[in-house]
Amino acid sequence: MCWSMLVKDGQEYKPSILFQPFTEKEWAEYPFAGEEKLKWFRDAKLGLFFHVGISALGKVDIGWSRHTHKLPDPGVGPIADEIYDGWAKEIKMEDFSADEWIDLAIAGGFKYVVIITKHHDGFNMWDTAYSDYKITNSPMARDYLGELIDACHRKNMPVGLYYSQRDWTHPDYEPVDVNDSVQIPDTLCYTTKDGKPSHAGKNHHKYIEYMHNSVLELMEKYGKIDILWWDSAWWGGMYKADMWDSKTIEEKVRAKQPDIIINNRASLPGDFDTPEGRIGFVQRNRAWETCMPLGNEWAWAGNGIKPFKVVLDQFIHAVCGDGNYLLSIGCMPNGKIAPEETESMLNLGDWLKKYGHTVYGTRSGPWNPSVFGGSVYKDDNIYVHIVSRPESGKVILPLEDIVVKSIECLTGENVKTEITDNNLIVTVPESDFTDIILSIKTEEPVNVKTEGVNVVE
Repeated sequence: MCWSMLVKDGQEYKPSILFQPFTEKEWAEYPFAGEEKLKWFRDAKLGLFFHVGISALGKVDIGWSRHTHKLPDPGVGPIADEIYDGWAKEIKMEDFSADEWIDLAIAGGFKYVVIITKHHDGFNMWDTAYSDYKITNSPMARDYLGELIDACHRKNMPVGLYYSQRDWTHPDYEPVDVNDSVQIPDTLCYTTKDGKPSHAGKNHHKYIEYMHNSVLELMEKYGKIDILWWDSAWWGGMYKADMWDSKTIEEKVRAKQPDIIINNRASLPGDFDTPEGRIGFVQRNRAWETCMPLGNEWAWAGNGIKPFKVVLDQFIHAVCGDGNYLLSIGCMPNGKIAPEETESMLNLGDWLKKYGHTVYGTRSGPWNPSVFGGSVYKDDNIYVHIVSRPESGKVILPLEDIVVKSIECLTGENVKTEITDNNLIVTVPESDFTDIILSIKTEEPVNVKTEGVNVVE
């Protein structure tokens, strides 16, 4: 839910819950995967997030609906623990088909998937050797995760695994000593009652051992894994790397999966940033991925979904900012993807069959995204995506050193374009439209600067 930021030695940094600062030394010591291993991810643009767990039985959101949230997570959920946890004895997913799910992802134009293995509720969606609280001990009695990963491998779909370090049902989980902690007012952080720094509970080291064993089991048991997706973001110091011994576990993960990329939600820099529920800003020098739910909850709850136009606008703005878009869906208790979610994904797939070349494998620029939409480029092609009409009715794009050879409207609208004073002026028609796409051919390949890392100025 935050961005990793390099703070140069001697610079002042204004604290923020969304931007985790790292010193030059910390940044230099982190074993980044590197751009070569990230290329497929940057080219992919669109991922599918499977938020699936026992919460489907209650038609509520995963994890957060459970009443008890252990520190340092504040608040409580609406469902009593005994009811929520009891769904582990009822979940059947009798109509689940991994092949159907991955075929749907392919039809929807998604280029990778990320699968929940364990959310904050502690329920394991695979046949782990380290816990009895798992899907294979439920009425389903199948290795849900193993079947999905196998289907991904058969169909050449890159696969990421989400693993929450948080675990509100594990008896040893206590990253903050609950008997000696108080919340710091107006923050998400905690300190001890005597004012000394917060510390873990006496048995939390046992949880760290359990967590490390579980994650390494995932890395060893299921073949090639492309992404490790942590989910205990820094949040201004709410979670810290030593709560999970993050450095040690990531080193072991990379040793077992040399090509893996890892997000930044273990309080380490990570290979990519993870804005959540919002579109990230323009960031061309470091990979990032916005995650968004298709519905009103991350998991399926039967409460409706976002209009297709909203999904497409979010996707376009993410791509034009040089990021990826990770769209979250769930499944119904019987293991089927809901009809309305299926329809939305297929609509996106139909759009991508026509216009996928204007997003896949592109990079942001040369013009930054704005309210109207944004632009991307590939070699000597620029694609301008206009998702909304400016009040003036005109989009003005400075050409600077760009020499235009030709302009074509791929979506068929009657769009007027003219070049005046070294600006490309696009007059947008007043009629309704989903996404106007202009294809601009240039004399030379487009070159947009992407060097460096994010530096707090």
